[in-house]
Amino acid sequence: MTTIRRFCCNDLLRFASVNFDHLTETFNMSFYMTYLARWPDYFHVAEAPGNRVMGYIMGKVEGQGESWHGHVTAVTVAPEYRRQQLAKKLMNLLEDISDKIDKGYFVDLFVRASNTPAIKILDM
Repeated sequence: MTTIRRFCCNDLLRFASVNFDHLTETFNMSFYMTYLARWPDYFHVAEAPGNRVMGYIMGKVEGQGESWHGHVTAVTVAPEYRRQQLAKKLMNLLEDISDKIDKGYFVDLFVRASNTPAIKILDM
């Protein structure tokens, strides 16, 4: 069973294994802390039984007027938990938060052209 919950500071010490994938963009600790402090509603972690980190999503809300929107800064799932639609669930969660809490008009995400798996997920 998967539990999706808001990310907390202690998770910063537990999610390194998810970031080992060469397609995952990684950041320094202060970057993660800034997102956690400024946009806590947009930072979630998925856990397996035993509190093993399966993946996470982090984002923010930005823009002005009709370009006010949610932005996915990072979404990643550990290799052993892929192909279970977890990234899609995390994306849907962030989209719902952007829509219902912040009244965002859309959600965007930048993906490397070489990241075929991510592009396939986004095409769904």
